[in-house]
Amino acid sequence: MNETWDPQGPADTRTMRIVHNALRRDLTRAKQVLTTAPYPHPAQREALAEHLAWMMQFLHHHHGGEDAGLYPLVRAKNPAAIALLDAMDADHDAINPGMDALVEAATRYGADEAAREDVVRAIQRLEETLLPHLLREEEEMMPVVAATITWQEWEDWTQTYNVKPKPKRELAYEGLWIMEAQAPEDQELMARLVPPVPRWIILNVLSRGYRKALFRRWQAQEDAPWRLLVSGGNTVDVAASPEQVWAVLSDVRRVPEWSHECRQVTWLDGATEGRVGARFTGANRAGRARWVRPCTITAWAPARRLVFHTTGPLGMDATEWTFELEPHGAGTRLTQSFRILHMAGWWGRLVWRIMPEHRDRRAALREDLARLAELALAEHPTKVTAP
Repeated sequence: MNETWDPQGPADTRTMRIVHNALRRDLTRAKQVLTTAPYPHPAQREALAEHLAWMMQFLHHHHGGEDAGLYPLVRAKNPAAIALLDAMDADHDAINPGMDALVEAATRYGADEAAREDVVRAIQRLEETLLPHLLREEEEMMPVVAATITWQEWEDWTQTYNVKPKPKRELAYEGLWIMEAQAPEDQELMARLVPPVPRWIILNVLSRGYRKALFRRWQAQEDAPWRLLVSGGNTVDVAASPEQVWAVLSDVRRVPEWSHECRQVTWLDGATEGRVGARFTGANRAGRARWVRPCTITAWAPARRLVFHTTGPLGMDATEWTFELEPHGAGTRLTQSFRILHMAGWWGRLVWRIMPEHRDRRAALREDLARLAELALAEHPTKVTAP
């Protein structure tokens, strides 16, 4: 961009739309994460809850700056805009309760996953008032602002209400958040608002920390600090009934009979059968690599669902494994999925290098499901549990 700004020319209000885009983007993304299984694990849940509360704090400040500085200036210079300005004020008043309700729901969700649906409903109610306001502000109010105040007056308002009251690190975080996933020309516009030296620091140094925060709340593959798959899974339809599949699957000591890398499973802490909280250990082998992982069962619904977590030494890694069984015709629709809950970046890079088998395990895991289905079909369950 080679454009120059004329201090006495019309205000350039494009940044308002860009900021609004960031709000719309993350509210939509939050709804998607919160309504798509598997739902956020505890660390992701806390990060997402914190982010939603932060967004509402940002929005409160954003509206406060408009109420205290921008719109009074327009009101004083353009009496013809009073009706529209009154509508903007009324919009802000109508939006506030939804913002407060989302903060309250997000705070509860950060502590208890049972509040997940409350957060979804709070986002939906907020959007009923917020989204029409954002659109009207862009399409109706900003053209009036551009025709009423100068570029210098817009810049003075921005500095007074949106820049100077905030610490530099917070401003850097806000800038990275606003620029995320925006159109290239919008990213360039926002970047040019920052002097060259701090701009370089933000884009090349502070962005690393921001990317980590981004991954914590969204768990997207492109933001992962390692190249291994963050999550994956397979679904197969098998002729065996859910009870037959469960009879094999629920005896974790039999995992080596169908797993491509598990060699031995042993119950821990005196456990002899599955239940929530029961622990076992699995000894595994892939190529020359050997490793052992303690596992904890976190969900146990006979003939329907089994979930367990593995934990690596010194917190190097943790993975969640889920098996879902659903009646399908005379057989079963069997789904196995995994997601990495935590992995040290250096450890993920090492695994990628020395264990190529783990770069993408989906094909091997699909073969595991086929072997599990064959075992289930060949045997009669010793204990039949109604789904």
